[in-house]
Amino acid sequence: MNSEDRRPVLIIDKSIIRNSLGSEALAKNFQLIESNSDEEVLAMARELSPDVVVCDVSDPSRGGLLICRKLKSNAYTGHVSVILLGQIEHRIAGLQAGADSYISVPIDSHVLMLNIENMIMLRDAMRGRTVQEMSVQTELEGISGQFVTKLEQMVFENISDPNFGVKEMAVRTGISVSVLYRRLRFFKGVTVNEFVKKIKMERAMKMLEAGVYRVNEVAASIGYEDSKYFSREFRKFFGKTPMEVKHRIHKR
Repeated sequence: MNSEDRRPVLIIDKSIIRNSLGSEALAKNFQLIESNSDEEVLAMARELSPDVVVCDVSDPSRGGLLICRKLKSNAYTGHVSVILLGQIEHRIAGLQAGADSYISVPIDSHVLMLNIENMIMLRDAMRGRTVQEMSVQTELEGISGQFVTKLEQMVFENISDPNFGVKEMAVRTGISVSVLYRRLRFFKGVTVNEFVKKIKMERAMKMLEAGVYRVNEVAASIGYEDSKYFSREFRKFFGKTPMEVKHRIHKR
């Protein structure tokens, strides 16, 4: 396998790998990068972004568990898989430190290699899934934008018609009322009535703030035949009446 094709694996204390059976196979299949200093591990992991970090914790005084915790808690290295190598009695502590796998000594290089390969495969699968989800999300956002824009334009074009409602919107979009409700709920998190009301009330507010329209004129312009009913709905939406808005504008 060419060196360019081998996946990077950061080894902390390479001696434990070198002394294990089958270490040549590891070097042949992976690009083994050695770190002999605990202090440089985080910097190397962040800079090189290895697929896997293999750390020896057989000597607790070396702080391998702390290194694992730091790698897993760091925003730039938390995604990197960590394999700990050590005594069986330290296994629980190693997994509690965030290790993805714990292999007890003496090390079987074949087992270690399978662990590394499995973690790389899992990471590749997750990366592919993330890219696919992002693609789907982008596509959904495009569909959502077109659908919502079409509905907004439809409401604006018929905003003064008191008889224009959910049924008319469904007919013009070529879908059933139930599908219209589901799509709008999915894309915007609101009902059709809430969607229409928001557009109408925001238009009413702009007209009132212009200071040249009476309340009944504003109500009629957005399809409310009863100005008192309009005033109640306006207050529910904005927390103030149309007259309060007009008075505020006139005081300026």
